[in-house]
Amino acid sequence: MQTNGKSGKTILATLGLGVLCVLAVTGLTRMLQPRSGDPEPPRGGLEMPPRLFQGWPKPDLALLLSAEQHGYLLPCGCSRPQVGGLERRHNFLGLLRGKDWPVAAVDLGDIPQRQGPRLLPNVQGMIKYRYSMEALRKMGYLAVGLGEYESALDLFRLLGEFALNNESPAVLAANLHNKEENYPGQVKSSLVESVKGSKLKVGVAGLVAPSVGAKVKPFKVELDDHRQVVPQVLQELAKGKADLNVLLYQGSLQEAKALAAAHPQFHVILCLSDTDEPSSEPVYAGNTLIACPGHKGRYVAVAGVWATGKADKPYEFRYQLVTLGEEFMTPQGQQEKQPVLKLMEQYTRELKTRNYLGQHASMRHPSQVAIPGAVPSYVGTERCKKCHEFAYDVWKKSKHAHAYESLVNAKQPSLRQFDAECVVCHTVGFGYDTGYRSEKETPNLKDVGCESCHGPAGEHVKKPNDERWYPVLNPWRAAANETEVQKKERQQRVDDFCYGCHDLDNDVHYKFDKRWPDVAHPTP
Repeated sequence: MQTNGKSGKTILATLGLGVLCVLAVTGLTRMLQPRSGDPEPPRGGLEMPPRLFQGWPKPDLALLLSAEQHGYLLPCGCSRPQVGGLERRHNFLGLLRGKDWPVAAVDLGDIPQRQGPRLLPNVQGMIKYRYSMEALRKMGYLAVGLGEYESALDLFRLLGEFALNNESPAVLAANLHNKEENYPGQVKSSLVESVKGSKLKVGVAGLVAPSVGAKVKPFKVELDDHRQVVPQVLQELAKGKADLNVLLYQGSLQEAKALAAAHPQFHVILCLSDTDEPSSEPVYAGNTLIACPGHKGRYVAVAGVWATGKADKPYEFRYQLVTLGEEFMTPQGQQEKQPVLKLMEQYTRELKTRNYLGQHASMRHPSQVAIPGAVPSYVGTERCKKCHEFAYDVWKKSKHAHAYESLVNAKQPSLRQFDAECVVCHTVGFGYDTGYRSEKETPNLKDVGCESCHGPAGEHVKKPNDERWYPVLNPWRAAANETEVQKKERQQRVDDFCYGCHDLDNDVHYKFDKRWPDVAHPTP
C-alpha cells in the first residue's frame, strides 16, 4: 500500500482544527499514550536470515535506524517480490530483540508523503502519518525527527494528529523556533533513556540543517541557527548522563560530515540520503558513524555498538543495511494478530467509513480542455465495444479488465476499493470530472478501461466521425511512413504513460516490450 506509489494506505481520520483546539482547552483529549515497550519476537516460522550479522558478538547496544518513509506504509501487493513496509519492519525488530540484544530504534523523519500517487492531492497524507506514528509506537521507537515532508503537511495540524496526545515516539527538533510556545509538549530538543539489557544510556537529539531549513521556510516553519543550538543540546545530553549520543540530522551527508568534525561528541548521526538505493557501507567522520538508509522504508540500518573504555575511541561499531524483503512477512495464519497489519485494517476501514474517496476533488482531464466548447464525459468501456470490437476483445482478455476485482479481493489489509490511492490506478478517470467516484455511483467505470488511457470519449461517442477528436483520444497513433526513430520515440511516450501506474514500487517486473503485446490493439 502506498503504502507507496500508486497503491495502498493507512489510518484514522483527523479531527477538525477547531474541534482539536476545543478538546485541548477543555482537557478532554485522549489519555497520553506511553511507548508500547519492546514488542515480543514474532513466533511460528520467522527466523533471522543467516546472512545478517555474521560474526557479530552480542553488542552493548543495537541501534535500528530508519529514515524518509515518504508515506510508504506497506508494499501494495500488485506484484512480487516487493520490499519495505512497516509490517516487515515490526517483524524484523522482533527478530532483532529475539537475539537477546538490547535494541533502541530511532527515525530521522520525513515520514509522510508530499503528494498522492498519480499526482493526486495529498488528501490521505495526514491520516497515513498518524498510522505510521502509531506503528512506530508499537515498535517501541524512542524518537523521530522532523523535516521537509512533515513541514509541508502543516506542522501544527501534523503534531496535533499524534504528538499532542502521545509521549512516544518523542518528536525531536532542537532548533525549531519557539517550540515550547508554539508546540507545547509536542516537540523536544533531546531525550536520554536507558535501554533494557544495555549498560549504555542513549541520548538522542534532533536537528534541522540549513539545506532543509531553506526548504521548510515556505511552509512558515521557523528555525534557529543550528550552530548556536548544538552546544545547548550537547549540554542537555551530558546533564542526562547519556553515554551514546545519537543525532537525527535533517541534512545532507556533507552537512553531517561537517557537523561531526565540529562536534565529535555525537557518536552516531542519521542523515538524509540522496538516493532510494543506499550504500551498504556506513560513512565515518573521525570516530562518528554516519548512516543514510535510503527512501520509502525499503531498508533499515542496524549499528552494533561496543564500548571500548578508551577515551580516544570510546566505541567500536559494526553496520548492517537490511533489505526488508519477503522473508520478514508475517507467516500465514498469524496475520490477524500482527499489530501493524491490524493497524492497516483499521486504516482501510476508516477510509471507508469516512468516505475518503468522496474527499478527493476532481479536475478536468486534458481531453476536456482540448477543444473549445466541448467537454467530453466518461462513458465506460462497454460503450466502445460496438465500433472497436478488436480493441475491446484484447482488453477483455487482459488483466486490465479485472483490475478493480483485485482491490475487492485484497487481504492484509482488505477494503482497498475504498482507498483512493489504489483506486486511481484500478478504475477509469478517478480524480477527473465525470470519472470514477464509487462502485455505487459509477459502476461502469470500474477496472482499467479504454478511457483510462485514451481519456473521456463522450464527444467521440456522439460524433464518431468528427476527426478533431482522433489525435486527442489517440496521441500515440503511428504516422504514415513512420521511421524507426519515430516509432521508438512514440513507443517511449506510451511506455512513460504506462509507467504512471506500472512503476517500480508497484510492478517490479514491468518491462514495456514484454507487457505491451498483451494489450496492443493497432486495429481499432
